[in-house]
Amino acid sequence: MGTENPYPEQTSANAAAPWLRGGPAIAVDLDGLREYARLLASQQADISARSGYLAPLTEMPARAFTGDVLGEADAVRAGLQANAAELGTYLGKLAESLGNVANAAQTIAESYRSTDAVAAASLDDVLFAFGDKTVPRPAGLPDELGTTYLEQQMAGAATPPPADSMSWREGPITPVSAYQTLQISTGPNGERREVSTVNAPGGVSTATTTIFGRNGEPVSASTTRTSSRVDGPIRTTTVETFGEDGTLTATTKTSIAYDGTDIAEKSTETVDAEGRTTSLTTEKVDPVTRESTTSTYRPSESGVLEETNRVTTGTRTSGPSVNG
Repeated sequence: MGTENPYPEQTSANAAAPWLRGGPAIAVDLDGLREYARLLASQQADISARSGYLAPLTEMPARAFTGDVLGEADAVRAGLQANAAELGTYLGKLAESLGNVANAAQTIAESYRSTDAVAAASLDDVLFAFGDKTVPRPAGLPDELGTTYLEQQMAGAATPPPADSMSWREGPITPVSAYQTLQISTGPNGERREVSTVNAPGGVSTATTTIFGRNGEPVSASTTRTSSRVDGPIRTTTVETFGEDGTLTATTKTSIAYDGTDIAEKSTETVDAEGRTTSLTTEKVDPVTRESTTSTYRPSESGVLEETNRVTTGTRTSGPSVNG
C-alpha cells in the first residue's frame, strides 16, 4: 500500500479549482480580443516566414564535414544538425501555439460580435474556443466557425493537401511514351494527385499537376514549363508556372556563372504575372578565398527590394590525410 497523504488539508486547498464549477461572469473586451488575435497571428506568420533563414544551420555542417573526415568531426556534424532540427521543431510548435491561441481569441470575439462592445462570456465559451467539445457551442458563434478538422472531413468539406505538401504518398513514375511519364500519388483522405511530365526534344520539360478530391472530382490543376540555355560560362534555367486557365502566374529564373568547374555567381529571381519581383536570392563566391555570401531580398511595402537575410560561408577546408 502506498503512503497516505500527510497533508490532506493543504492538498485540497492547493488542488481545488472552484472556478471550474461556475462563478462570476468573465468580462470580454471584443475589440481587445480581435487586436490580440491579429497580433498573435502576425507573430505566427513572422516565425513561419523567418524559419527558412535557419536552413544554413543544417546545410553548413553537412557541407563542412562531408567525405572522408575524422570520427570526431562526423560527431560534431551530427550534433550540430540535431540541434538545428530541435530548434526548427521548437519554432514550428511555437508558431502553431500562437496560431491556436489567436484562433481561440478570435472565436470568443466572434461569439459575441452581435452584442455590446463589452459583454459577458461564460467559461464554457472559453473552453469551447480551446477545443473542448464537452461544453455547448456558443449561441452567437457563426456556423462556419468552430468546426474541427475531423468534423470537416465527416461533412465532406476536407480540402486536399497542396500540390507540394509532404502529405502525399508518392507512387512510382510510369512511362507513358518515349517522352511522357505519369506519377500518381495518394493523399491522407483518399485524394489523388497526378503529375504528367513531357520531356520534349530540345530540353523543354512540361509538368501538369492535377489534384482530385476523395470523390474523384478535379479540384485544381497547374502546369510548369522548365527550359534551360547555356551562354558561355552562364547556365540559365527558367521555370514558368501557369494556372488552371493557362494564364502565366509566376516565373522563376536561376542563373549560374561558372569559373571553370566552380560556381562564381548564382542568382534566383521569382516574378509574378505582372512582372514584379517577389523574391531574389544571390550568391557570390570570392575567386581567391572561395568565401561565399548569400543574400535574400524581398519587396517592401513600397515595392522596393530590400535585403532581408545574409549568410557568409568560409572556405571549405580539406580533411587530414589518413595513412592506412
